[in-house]
Amino acid sequence: MKRIVNVVALGVIITVGLATYAVSGTEKETDWSLQVESNKKVWENRIVQVAKDSMDQPYTHINVTLNGSTPSNKGSYFKQLLDFQANFGEDSRSFKRALKQLDYAQRIWTTDGEMAIGQKDRDTLVLLKSKDGKEVDVTEFKQAREILESGWKGFYVYDGKVHLLYDQNYETTNHHVATFDESTKTFVTQKIDRSKTLIGGVVGAEWSWYPSAYQGQVATDNRYIPIRATALETLQEDTGEEYTSEMDLPGLFVYDAKENKVVTVNQSEELKGTLFKDQEYRAIRSDGTELIIDLNSLEQTTRQVIQGAVGSITYIDQLVYHVLPKKEGAMLEVYDEGEMVSRASIKAEGDSGQTSNQPVHYYVY
Repeated sequence: MKRIVNVVALGVIITVGLATYAVSGTEKETDWSLQVESNKKVWENRIVQVAKDSMDQPYTHINVTLNGSTPSNKGSYFKQLLDFQANFGEDSRSFKRALKQLDYAQRIWTTDGEMAIGQKDRDTLVLLKSKDGKEVDVTEFKQAREILESGWKGFYVYDGKVHLLYDQNYETTNHHVATFDESTKTFVTQKIDRSKTLIGGVVGAEWSWYPSAYQGQVATDNRYIPIRATALETLQEDTGEEYTSEMDLPGLFVYDAKENKVVTVNQSEELKGTLFKDQEYRAIRSDGTELIIDLNSLEQTTRQVIQGAVGSITYIDQLVYHVLPKKEGAMLEVYDEGEMVSRASIKAEGDSGQTSNQPVHYYVY
């Protein structure tokens, strides 16, 4: 698994690095402006990325902030990475330093602090825990080669213990769960009964050194764990040859940590954005309502958030950022607990940024 993950990680670096220079040097730069009508505070650390693509020009994107716009080809990928690290802060560097010592690792951000699980040597699995990012507790589990040589789906905390979901020997339909006892430095594994719905990944478990602004802190006593669900479908080539492929399923799904099974919460409904926070799983639906699911009871509540047409949705720092494209630019709204707290707009200065044959997409980071 180490080899596969390293190749994937390298691919990400190469892809991002190439994208950094994808903008043509001969293309005229377009100035974009972000105009905030109310509550600038929620936009202080945000970037609205304007992405344009066409058949006759390379894919380009421009980063727009309160301070103006900058084509993303300005500066190298490595400079951007160094700037990101410099702004990350000192309070979590000890945890990140311990994380980097592992061959590969997943991490989650919980209400009890940061946690990570990863590989050390050929048969040792390591669990890291830190409440403040400075003091790090390290627990090693020996003779874990079976887990290390399997496909990890993600980990979570339930009933006071860390659990890891994985596909044994990378077999998609061979789900197992490992439960770790830190006091004895031992673990037990259990096979999960196969169903038509498979576990594609645990929401919130990230292959990253840095916490994501898109992910809220999650509780450590949730019975139901949000997952990305998949299913195997049989497809047919033009030659008539059939093969199976793992396909993502629409809707909301959770893993029942008590009964060790997948539970369907909401299927086949178009969801605009989701957030896993504390003891809740939230989602904005296509009609502008927000669905809130209690992860201990699966009780559901709804509330109207967005009135009228619904564009794209991003949860950042537990706020809802709504982008609705217009003929010229886009309208932007921010919601906190169902109430609008900010309204803004983004548009190109002059006519050069708006071309009928060049689709424009907007993303908030």
